[in-house]
Amino acid sequence: MKRNKFGNKIVFICLIATILILSCDSDKSEKHKRAKITESGIVNKIPSVCIWDGIAFRNEPFRKSVTLSTLNLGESFYYLDTCTIDSTYRNQKYLRIELSDGSVGWAADFGLVINAKTGVAKSQVPVYKRPDLLTISNQQLSPMDIVAVTEERDNWYKFTGEKKRLAGWIKISHISMNEEDIAFASIVKSKLAIKDDNSLLDKIQDILDENPYPNSVFVETLNKIAQEEKKKKQLEEIMMEQNWNRDRGKGSDRDK
Repeated sequence: MKRNKFGNKIVFICLIATILILSCDSDKSEKHKRAKITESGIVNKIPSVCIWDGIAFRNEPFRKSVTLSTLNLGESFYYLDTCTIDSTYRNQKYLRIELSDGSVGWAADFGLVINAKTGVAKSQVPVYKRPDLLTISNQQLSPMDIVAVTEERDNWYKFTGEKKRLAGWIKISHISMNEEDIAFASIVKSKLAIKDDNSLLDKIQDILDENPYPNSVFVETLNKIAQEEKKKKQLEEIMMEQNWNRDRGKGSDRDK
Protein backbone atom coordinates (compact mmCIF):
# COMPACT_ATOMS: atom_id res chain seq x y z
CA MET A 1 0.00 0.00 0.00
CA LYS A 2 2.79 2.45 0.92
CA ARG A 3 4.50 1.85 -2.43
CA ASN A 4 1.25 2.53 -4.29
CA LYS A 5 0.71 5.79 -2.40
CA PHE A 6 4.30 6.80 -3.10
CA GLY A 7 3.87 5.94 -6.78
CA ASN A 8 0.63 7.94 -6.97
CA LYS A 9 2.38 10.99 -5.49
CA ILE A 10 5.12 10.75 -8.12
CA VAL A 11 2.54 10.54 -10.91
CA PHE A 12 0.65 13.53 -9.47
CA ILE A 13 3.84 15.63 -9.21
CA CYS A 14 4.82 14.77 -12.77
CA LEU A 15 1.36 15.72 -13.99
CA ILE A 16 1.51 19.14 -12.28
CA ALA A 17 4.99 19.78 -13.68
CA THR A 18 3.79 18.95 -17.19
CA ILE A 19 0.84 21.37 -16.88
CA LEU A 20 3.13 24.14 -15.66
CA ILE A 21 5.56 23.61 -18.51
CA LEU A 22 2.77 23.67 -21.08
CA SER A 23 1.32 26.79 -19.46
CA CYS A 24 4.69 28.55 -19.61
CA ASP A 25 5.15 27.55 -23.22
CA SER A 26 1.69 28.84 -24.01
CA ASP A 27 2.40 32.12 -22.22
CA LYS A 28 5.69 32.50 -24.09
CA SER A 29 3.86 31.78 -27.32
CA GLU A 30 1.27 34.49 -26.60
CA LYS A 31 4.00 36.99 -25.68
CA HIS A 32 5.84 36.08 -28.84
CA LYS A 33 2.71 36.67 -30.88
CA ARG A 34 2.16 40.07 -29.23
CA ALA A 35 5.79 40.97 -29.84
CA LYS A 36 5.42 40.10 -33.49
CA ILE A 37 2.32 42.30 -33.77
CA THR A 38 4.16 45.21 -32.14
CA GLU A 39 7.20 44.78 -34.35
CA SER A 40 5.05 44.68 -37.47
CA GLY A 41 3.42 48.00 -36.55
CA ILE A 42 -0.10 46.59 -36.18
CA VAL A 43 -1.75 48.38 -33.25
CA ASN A 44 -5.31 48.06 -32.01
CA LYS A 45 -6.87 51.52 -32.46
CA ILE A 46 -9.97 52.13 -30.35
CA PRO A 47 -12.12 55.21 -31.15
CA SER A 48 -12.41 57.37 -28.02
CA VAL A 49 -13.53 60.82 -26.83
CA CYS A 50 -12.19 63.57 -24.59
CA ILE A 51 -14.87 64.93 -22.24
CA TRP A 52 -12.68 67.36 -20.28
CA ASP A 53 -11.52 70.57 -21.95
CA GLY A 54 -7.77 71.23 -21.90
CA ILE A 55 -6.43 67.74 -21.10
CA ALA A 56 -2.65 67.76 -21.58
CA PHE A 57 -1.27 65.66 -24.44
CA ARG A 58 2.21 64.69 -23.27
CA ASN A 59 5.36 63.28 -24.77
CA GLU A 60 5.79 60.75 -21.93
CA PRO A 61 3.34 59.22 -19.43
CA PHE A 62 4.12 61.32 -16.39
CA ARG A 63 3.07 64.75 -15.10
CA LYS A 64 6.41 66.50 -15.58
CA SER A 65 6.73 65.37 -19.19
CA VAL A 66 6.66 67.89 -22.03
CA THR A 67 3.15 68.98 -23.04
CA LEU A 68 2.85 68.65 -26.81
CA SER A 69 -0.67 69.99 -27.07
CA THR A 70 -4.07 69.89 -25.36
CA LEU A 71 -7.28 68.02 -26.12
CA ASN A 72 -10.56 69.87 -26.48
CA LEU A 73 -13.93 68.90 -25.04
CA GLY A 74 -15.56 66.48 -27.50
CA GLU A 75 -12.38 65.82 -29.46
CA SER A 76 -12.09 62.33 -30.94
CA PHE A 77 -8.87 60.30 -30.88
CA TYR A 78 -7.63 56.69 -30.95
CA TYR A 79 -6.64 54.80 -27.84
CA LEU A 80 -3.68 52.61 -28.80
CA ASP A 81 -4.48 49.88 -26.26
CA THR A 82 -1.53 50.74 -24.01
CA CYS A 83 -1.59 52.31 -20.56
CA THR A 84 0.76 52.89 -17.64
CA ILE A 85 0.82 54.40 -14.15
CA ASP A 86 2.70 57.54 -13.11
CA SER A 87 3.90 56.56 -9.64
CA THR A 88 5.46 60.01 -9.16
CA TYR A 89 2.05 61.72 -9.03
CA ARG A 90 -0.94 60.07 -7.32
CA ASN A 91 -0.54 56.90 -9.38
CA GLN A 92 -2.21 58.71 -12.27
CA LYS A 93 -3.14 56.40 -15.13
CA TYR A 94 -1.98 57.46 -18.60
CA LEU A 95 -3.23 56.19 -21.95
CA ARG A 96 -1.24 56.09 -25.15
CA ILE A 97 -3.30 57.83 -27.81
CA GLU A 98 -3.20 59.04 -31.40
CA LEU A 99 -4.75 62.36 -32.42
CA SER A 100 -6.49 63.12 -35.71
CA ASP A 101 -3.25 64.48 -37.23
CA GLY A 102 -1.39 61.24 -36.47
CA SER A 103 0.46 62.59 -33.42
CA VAL A 104 1.11 59.90 -30.81
CA GLY A 105 1.53 60.66 -27.12
CA TRP A 106 0.03 60.19 -23.66
CA ALA A 107 -2.93 61.69 -21.77
CA ALA A 108 -4.35 61.20 -18.27
CA ASP A 109 -7.34 58.89 -18.32
CA PHE A 110 -9.59 60.94 -15.98
CA GLY A 111 -10.87 63.06 -18.85
CA LEU A 112 -11.08 60.34 -21.51
CA VAL A 113 -13.78 57.84 -22.45
CA ILE A 114 -12.60 54.76 -24.32
CA ASN A 115 -14.55 53.03 -27.08
CA ALA A 116 -16.88 55.99 -27.62
CA LYS A 117 -18.03 58.57 -30.16
CA THR A 118 -18.92 62.23 -29.69
CA GLY A 119 -22.48 63.51 -29.49
CA VAL A 120 -24.23 66.71 -28.45
CA ALA A 121 -27.66 67.26 -26.88
CA LYS A 122 -30.11 69.04 -29.20
CA SER A 123 -32.33 70.35 -26.41
CA GLN A 124 -33.01 70.12 -22.70
CA VAL A 125 -33.98 66.52 -22.06
CA PRO A 126 -34.21 64.13 -19.09
CA VAL A 127 -31.60 61.46 -18.41
CA TYR A 128 -32.70 57.88 -17.74
CA LYS A 129 -31.03 55.32 -15.47
CA ARG A 130 -31.60 52.55 -18.00
CA PRO A 131 -32.97 52.37 -21.57
CA ASP A 132 -36.55 52.39 -20.27
CA LEU A 133 -38.99 55.32 -20.00
CA LEU A 134 -39.92 54.15 -16.49
CA THR A 135 -36.40 54.87 -15.19
CA ILE A 136 -36.41 58.66 -15.61
CA SER A 137 -34.06 60.49 -13.24
CA ASN A 138 -34.05 64.05 -11.87
CA GLN A 139 -31.03 64.91 -14.00
CA GLN A 140 -31.05 66.57 -17.40
CA LEU A 141 -28.92 67.40 -20.39
CA SER A 142 -29.02 70.99 -21.61
CA PRO A 143 -28.85 72.17 -25.23
CA MET A 144 -25.30 71.90 -26.62
CA ASP A 145 -24.04 69.63 -23.81
CA ILE A 146 -21.27 67.51 -25.33
CA VAL A 147 -21.20 63.83 -24.38
CA ALA A 148 -19.33 60.60 -25.12
CA VAL A 149 -21.68 57.94 -26.46
CA THR A 150 -20.53 54.48 -25.38
CA GLU A 151 -23.39 52.19 -26.34
CA GLU A 152 -26.46 52.02 -28.59
CA ARG A 153 -29.47 49.89 -27.74
CA ASP A 154 -32.74 50.04 -29.70
CA ASN A 155 -33.62 53.77 -29.72
CA TRP A 156 -31.30 54.69 -26.84
CA TYR A 157 -27.76 55.95 -26.34
CA LYS A 158 -25.70 55.31 -23.22
CA PHE A 159 -23.47 58.29 -22.53
CA THR A 160 -20.94 59.92 -20.22
CA GLY A 161 -21.15 63.68 -19.79
CA GLU A 162 -18.58 66.43 -19.39
CA LYS A 163 -15.98 65.72 -16.68
CA LYS A 164 -17.81 62.43 -16.02
CA ARG A 165 -20.23 64.27 -13.74
CA LEU A 166 -23.27 62.82 -15.46
CA ALA A 167 -23.98 59.45 -17.07
CA GLY A 168 -27.03 57.50 -18.14
CA TRP A 169 -29.28 56.85 -21.11
CA ILE A 170 -31.02 59.21 -23.52
CA LYS A 171 -33.22 58.81 -26.58
CA ILE A 172 -31.22 58.74 -29.82
CA SER A 173 -33.45 61.43 -31.35
CA HIS A 174 -32.19 63.97 -28.78
CA ILE A 175 -28.50 63.57 -29.72
CA SER A 176 -26.73 64.95 -32.78
CA MET A 177 -23.59 63.29 -34.15
CA ASN A 178 -23.10 65.97 -36.80
CA GLU A 179 -19.54 67.32 -36.76
CA GLU A 180 -20.61 70.94 -37.36
CA ASP A 181 -23.14 70.76 -34.50
CA ILE A 182 -20.44 69.41 -32.17
CA ALA A 183 -17.89 72.02 -33.30
CA PHE A 184 -20.37 74.89 -32.95
CA ALA A 185 -21.45 73.71 -29.48
CA SER A 186 -17.79 73.56 -28.46
CA ILE A 187 -17.22 77.15 -29.61
CA VAL A 188 -20.31 78.38 -27.76
CA LYS A 189 -19.38 76.67 -24.49
CA SER A 190 -15.78 77.91 -24.55
CA LYS A 191 -16.65 81.52 -25.42
CA LEU A 192 -19.50 81.80 -22.94
CA ALA A 193 -17.22 80.44 -20.21
CA ILE A 194 -14.80 83.37 -20.59
CA LYS A 195 -15.08 85.74 -17.64
CA ASP A 196 -15.00 89.35 -18.83
CA ASP A 197 -17.11 92.51 -18.79
CA ASN A 198 -19.12 91.59 -21.89
CA SER A 199 -22.78 90.76 -21.34
CA LEU A 200 -24.25 87.39 -22.31
CA LEU A 201 -26.10 89.07 -25.16
CA ASP A 202 -22.90 90.64 -26.50
CA LYS A 203 -21.08 87.30 -26.33
CA ILE A 204 -23.88 85.52 -28.17
CA GLN A 205 -23.98 88.21 -30.83
CA ASP A 206 -20.21 87.93 -31.36
CA ILE A 207 -20.52 84.14 -31.74
CA LEU A 208 -23.31 84.48 -34.30
CA ASP A 209 -21.44 87.17 -36.25
CA GLU A 210 -18.24 85.10 -36.45
CA ASN A 211 -19.89 81.67 -36.76
CA PRO A 212 -17.98 79.35 -39.15
CA TYR A 213 -20.80 76.77 -38.99
CA PRO A 214 -23.97 78.57 -40.16
CA ASN A 215 -25.73 75.28 -40.95
CA SER A 216 -25.61 73.99 -37.38
CA VAL A 217 -28.98 73.26 -35.75
CA PHE A 218 -27.79 75.29 -32.76
CA VAL A 219 -27.74 78.59 -34.65
CA GLU A 220 -31.50 78.79 -34.18
CA THR A 221 -31.13 77.80 -30.52
CA LEU A 222 -28.62 80.58 -29.94
CA ASN A 223 -30.83 83.08 -31.77
CA LYS A 224 -33.71 82.22 -29.44
CA ILE A 225 -31.47 82.71 -26.40
CA ALA A 226 -30.36 86.07 -27.83
CA GLN A 227 -34.01 87.13 -28.26
CA GLU A 228 -34.79 86.15 -24.68
CA GLU A 229 -31.79 88.15 -23.44
CA LYS A 230 -32.95 91.20 -25.45
CA LYS A 231 -36.39 90.97 -23.83
CA LYS A 232 -34.78 90.75 -20.37
CA LYS A 233 -32.59 93.75 -21.14
CA GLN A 234 -35.58 95.77 -22.38
CA LEU A 235 -37.57 94.83 -19.27
CA GLU A 236 -34.68 95.86 -17.02
CA GLU A 237 -34.42 99.21 -18.82
CA ILE A 238 -38.18 99.79 -18.39
CA MET A 239 -37.98 98.94 -14.69
CA MET A 240 -34.99 101.25 -14.21
CA GLU A 241 -36.81 104.08 -15.96
CA GLN A 242 -39.93 103.54 -13.84
CA ASN A 243 -37.86 103.52 -10.66
CA TRP A 244 -36.06 106.67 -11.75
CA ASN A 245 -39.36 108.44 -12.50
CA ARG A 246 -40.80 107.32 -9.15
CA ASP A 247 -37.76 108.56 -7.25
CA ARG A 248 -37.90 111.84 -9.22
CA GLY A 249 -41.57 112.22 -8.32
CA LYS A 250 -40.88 111.68 -4.63
CA GLY A 251 -38.19 114.34 -4.80
CA SER A 252 -40.62 116.83 -6.36
CA ASP A 253 -43.18 116.16 -3.60
CA ARG A 254 -40.58 116.90 -0.93
CA ASP A 255 -39.67 120.19 -2.60
CA LYS A 256 -43.27 121.29 -2.33
